Amino acid sequence: MIAIAWDHWTHDVWPKVLPYEVFLFLFLILTGYLITGSLLRERDRKEADGKPWRLASLKTYQIRRGLRILAPYYAALFFAWVVRAPDVWPSLGWYVFHVSNIKMAIEGAWPQGTAHFWSLAMQQQFYLVWPFLIWFLPRRALLPAILLVIFIAPLSRWYEPLLYPYIAWPDKMLWAAFDYFGAGALLAWGVHHGMSLENRPLKIAGVLCFAAYLYLFIGHKHDLPTFYLRSFQQTFLAVSLCAVVASASVGFGGWLKTLLELPFLQRVGMLSYGVYLYHNIAPLATGKIMPFFWNGSFDDGPGLLLRIAAYGAVTWLLTLASWHWIEKPLQEVRSRMNPKTG
Repeated sequence: MIAIAWDHWTHDVWPKVLPYEVFLFLFLILTGYLITGSLLRERDRKEADGKPWRLASLKTYQIRRGLRILAPYYAALFFAWVVRAPDVWPSLGWYVFHVSNIKMAIEGAWPQGTAHFWSLAMQQQFYLVWPFLIWFLPRRALLPAILLVIFIAPLSRWYEPLLYPYIAWPDKMLWAAFDYFGAGALLAWGVHHGMSLENRPLKIAGVLCFAAYLYLFIGHKHDLPTFYLRSFQQTFLAVSLCAVVASASVGFGGWLKTLLELPFLQRVGMLSYGVYLYHNIAPLATGKIMPFFWNGSFDDGPGLLLRIAAYGAVTWLLTLASWHWIEKPLQEVRSRMNPKTG
């Protein structure tokens, strides 16, 4: 989350040295993994009861997702309107109904302050459709369906040139992220069926796929042969990130364990959704509160670092406000609805 915020705050002043979007894709992998695991466990419990359950569970699922995700999202959207994010009012319907990624894909432009909402829109679209696949398909069809979903993403990249006359950025459409969501779902399916998170073949596949991703990423930039595998570049990354999720679920040791257990990072991790919601809106809010940052004295050197620190402070204050007044109270309501459901 820190890396994503840093990239967005510095992209127009410092050269990009790392593909920071990898960390965003990790969030999508986690979404597929956690949601699918939750849905599979819910299906097991309800089918064991032998009573009709799908429609009632769909209702509960959407309410719980709304309490966890939608209420903070709409609060952030309202705040973006308060600080006059330029795209919010003219395009309000796109944001309210979680299709802003489609708007950005068609226009090929990043709106100031709300550009990051495209990934939130994709996640909401995934939340909406995924229970129908996991709960309504026969069990024997789940694995083929998940594999098919994964394959849709590289297939869509192969045919991207055909879409350019109509869609400027096809990679911002939901189908282009199916390998992230689907790979996370495949990991959840494997764990649900007894696969150990310490699975050695998964770790080996993760290393090999990350090497393939790096080669394709670097090779494309330097005109090296990519053997017609560019469409699978992000799929390789998705597999490698699944290995990271599996390893993290088991736990790390040594210096990495010490680092990840720092109270500050633990706190950022717990509040990461709020950080993501507000980190792009924070520069607009900072400009309203401290307009002197834009008088030219803070465009480089220590002044620029001070301005970025102000972005971080404003982001953190907004995140804490969202947590204490919106997210935490609603999570308590959510936990009382059905404490067994993730």
